[in-house]
Amino acid sequence: MESVCPLAFLAPGTVARVAWFRAGKGLQTRLFGMGFCPDVRVKVVSADRGSVIVSVGGARYALSRGAAMKVMVRGIEESA
Repeated sequence: MESVCPLAFLAPGTVARVAWFRAGKGLQTRLFGMGFCPDVRVKVVSADRGSVIVSVGGARYALSRGAAMKVMVRGIEESA
């Protein structure tokens, strides 16, 4: 079984797939609008104390660390 963890825990350069959301309807709607859907590949571009910048479908988005904690990912692979 693949391990699942919050997007906020990933280091820059890491690629993973969205598993599910632990978020309310409003945040889920916002995430879907940005292209975050189950099985979509996401890459962490950078991460600091307050935000996580990710690449999804060729676009970059900044998520608050709180929002990134609610996006659960799997299939984690380190990028070269």
